[in-house]
Amino acid sequence: MSTGSVSLSAITALWPEVIAAIRERTANEPGVRLWLETPRVRPLELADGVLVIECPTALWAQHLRAKFAAALCAVYGERLGLPISDVQCRVTRAALRDHERAKQQAAQRAQPPAEPRPPVRARLRLLADFVVGPSNRLAFDAVQRLLEAPEAPINPLFIHGPSGVGKTHLEQGLAQAFRERYPASKVLYLRCEQFTNDYIEACAGGAEALNAFRVRVRHPDLLLIDDIHFLSKGQKERTKDELFATFEHLAAHGKKVVITSDAGPADIRYLEERFVQRFSGGLVVPLERPDPLVRCEVLRRRAREQGLELPDEVVDYVAQHITDSVRLLEGAVNRLAQFAHSFGRGVDLAAARHCLSDLLGRERGEDAVAMVKREVAAYFRLQPSDLEGRSRAGARAEARAVAMFVLRHITGQAYGAIGQIFGIRNHTSVLHACDRVRERRLQDSALDEFIEDLIARAKR
Repeated sequence: MSTGSVSLSAITALWPEVIAAIRERTANEPGVRLWLETPRVRPLELADGVLVIECPTALWAQHLRAKFAAALCAVYGERLGLPISDVQCRVTRAALRDHERAKQQAAQRAQPPAEPRPPVRARLRLLADFVVGPSNRLAFDAVQRLLEAPEAPINPLFIHGPSGVGKTHLEQGLAQAFRERYPASKVLYLRCEQFTNDYIEACAGGAEALNAFRVRVRHPDLLLIDDIHFLSKGQKERTKDELFATFEHLAAHGKKVVITSDAGPADIRYLEERFVQRFSGGLVVPLERPDPLVRCEVLRRRAREQGLELPDEVVDYVAQHITDSVRLLEGAVNRLAQFAHSFGRGVDLAAARHCLSDLLGRERGEDAVAMVKREVAAYFRLQPSDLEGRSRAGARAEARAVAMFVLRHITGQAYGAIGQIFGIRNHTSVLHACDRVRERRLQDSALDEFIEDLIARAKR
C-alpha cells in the first residue's frame, strides 16, 4: 500500500477500534480514558508516515506523545498496513474551546463553597477546621480545655506525635482562638528553630537586644513553641538554658505554655532531665496517626473547600492508601482539585488512581514482593504467609496465583524465579497460574481493577 496520505474519514472511522486495541495492549485503562477517550482528542490526518492528533492544550499533547505515541503508530500501522513512524499533536482553537467549555460545565456542576474564599495567602489554621476523631480526641480536648479555662492548673501542655498529624494546626488554631476570646491577652507562637535563631541574634546584638528578646518571649499570656524536638539537632546548651528560664518565668507568673514535638519528652535527644520533669509535670498527650473516620472526613472537607465533590469510592480509595499523615491527605486533595480544574472533568476512581499514582506506593522500607503479598492477602482476607505453599484449592491458591501474576508483570523475572518466592519448584505451575489469572481478569471486573491498581503502585 502507498505510504502517502490516508483520508480523514478512514482514520476517524478506525479511531474507536484503535483506542480499544491500545487499552488492551497497554493495560492502562486510566491513561486511555484520560488522554485518548475524549471528544477533545481526535485524529486529523495521516500522511507520509506521520499521524497528526488534535489536542486541547500543549500539556495534553506532551502527555499523549509520551504515553501513547508508540502504541498509536503500531496499532494504526497494523490496521492500515502502513508504516507509521511518528505522532504529532496539534493544539487547535476548536479543541481548546471544547476543553474550556467542559471545564466551565464541570465548575458549574461542582458544589460552591459555603463562603467566599479569601485572596490567595497562607491558609489560616482554625480549631473549627480541625477534624476530630478517636486518634486525636485527647489532644483536641486538652486544647479546648485550655482555651475555655486558662486558669486551670495544668501547665505546660505538651502534644507529641509523628509529622503531619495536626500538631501545628492545633497550636496555630489555639493561638487564633485565644486572641479572639481574650482580646486583651498577649499570644506568641514560635517554632523552636525561630526561638533559637532569635536568641542567637539577640546575644550578638548586646545587652539591649537580649533584654528586648526576653521581654518579648517572657511576657505573653500564652506562649506556643512548635517542634521542640529541634533541640535534638545538637547540644545548644545556651539556647536550652534560655528556653528553660523562659518556661520557669512564665509558669511562676501563671502564664500558659503549649509545646509540640515529634517525640515524647523522654525520647528527645540531648534534652536534660530538668526539661523532662517540667514537661511531664504538666499534661503530655499523644496525637496519633489519623484513623479511618478522620481520613475520610479530611478528604471530604478539604475537597469541599475547593468546590470539589469526591465520590465515596474515591474517598475510600485514598483513605485506604494514605494512612499516616493528614498533610499528605490534604496534598492529595490539592492534586485532585487541580486535575479537575485542568481537564474540566469530575474525579472518578480511575482518574484518582492515575492522578495519585506516585503518592500511593509501597510503605517505607518495603520491597515489591512484600508489598504484593501484603496487598493480595488483604484482598482475599488472608495472611501473607498463607500465600506460600503448594495448596491447589480455595482462596489460598487463587491469591497465590494473583500475587505471582503481579510479580511476573512488574519484575519480568522468569516463571521459575517467581515460583521460588512462594515455594513452588515447577515453573509450568506458575505459567498455568498466570494464565488462569489472565482469564479471570476478563470475567471479574473488581479483581481486574485491583490487579491494575496494584501493578501501578508496586512498580514505584
